[in-house]
Amino acid sequence: MHTFIGYERADGSVGTRNVVAIASVMDNSNPVARAVAGAVSGTVLLPGLYLRGQIGRDREITLNAMAGLCLNPNIAGVVAIGLEPITTGELSERISSSGKPVESLNIQMAGGTINAIAEGTRLAARMVREVSRIRPREFPISKLMVGVECGGSDTTSGLSSNPAVGVVADRIVAAGGTVIISETSEFFGAEHLFAQRARDPAVKEQFLQRVAALEKEIKAQGIDLRGSNPSQDNIRGGLTTIEEKALGAMAKAGKSPLVGVLGYGERPREPGLHFMAAPAPAVENLTALAAAGCQICVFSTGIGNPIGHPVSTIVKVTGNRNTAETFADNIDFEVTGILERNERIEDAGGRLFEYVLSVASGELTSSEILDVRETMISRFGTSM
Repeated sequence: MHTFIGYERADGSVGTRNVVAIASVMDNSNPVARAVAGAVSGTVLLPGLYLRGQIGRDREITLNAMAGLCLNPNIAGVVAIGLEPITTGELSERISSSGKPVESLNIQMAGGTINAIAEGTRLAARMVREVSRIRPREFPISKLMVGVECGGSDTTSGLSSNPAVGVVADRIVAAGGTVIISETSEFFGAEHLFAQRARDPAVKEQFLQRVAALEKEIKAQGIDLRGSNPSQDNIRGGLTTIEEKALGAMAKAGKSPLVGVLGYGERPREPGLHFMAAPAPAVENLTALAAAGCQICVFSTGIGNPIGHPVSTIVKVTGNRNTAETFADNIDFEVTGILERNERIEDAGGRLFEYVLSVASGELTSSEILDVRETMISRFGTSM
């Protein structure tokens, strides 16, 4: 029986990492949050890009997504830093209800940036000391939630690395775990095929509606999908049509049935394979997956995409020999044997599965070691 070594949280979830988040509630508190995170080891910075001035659904998505990042099992505790207490309290309340420790700090109440940085540093240092006492132990794969992503795709992606990721997805689902595939626009042209995997007509209709709604919105703005997808780097890598790209992208989800459809950053309510409606660009999509609770994301890249995420650990996989060699600093795992040595996809995927479990148990990935990490919550409206 496969297991991994992780950190149990108060809500029953299990982290594969054990860090404190320094969460900036809005853009004008970023400098203080950045200084605190830079001063205290064992923390990750979650900058706030907007919130102040956001309204309606857009504001609610931002708050929920930031709270979701803080509630990710990899985060052991949170120091929320804002300008004023009302908005900071909105975020803190969403976190504290889970039983996760959270401390709040407001720059106006602290008396300016210097005092706020000093107070925030003390709060973060104390919290890091506390969470360092948590001891990891063994857990079943059913406690894992894994996102599957691709970026910088080429012809090798759909033929090797994406199918290998699909093997990992199927094994996690079979063991009672959860997998999320996203990037709505990556399904254009082949969504009818993926919809056939839905476990019932309701899930099938929800999935098709999400894809159709995005396509309609893009066309309403006068955008020619054929001119923007595949992207220029996809075309350079040999992809020719939007349908070809979609067929390759879908392979990351393996063959398991689709059991649920999620909104941006929404947490699944049951195990199994889920689809999340979120933008395809890597940082936005990885942020949505991390906000949903994915401890790990397995990221297939053809010609190279280096980005990781501060909350969800990103595993970079390629099946392209040139990329494995020239982009080696950013690649964690290669499955070049599928195209070069007739390695069975199932065997390559099995090797990747074992590696993912090692990462879940603490092995660091390239983006963690080099700190090539970024986070950004998508926007869906205008500011007031």
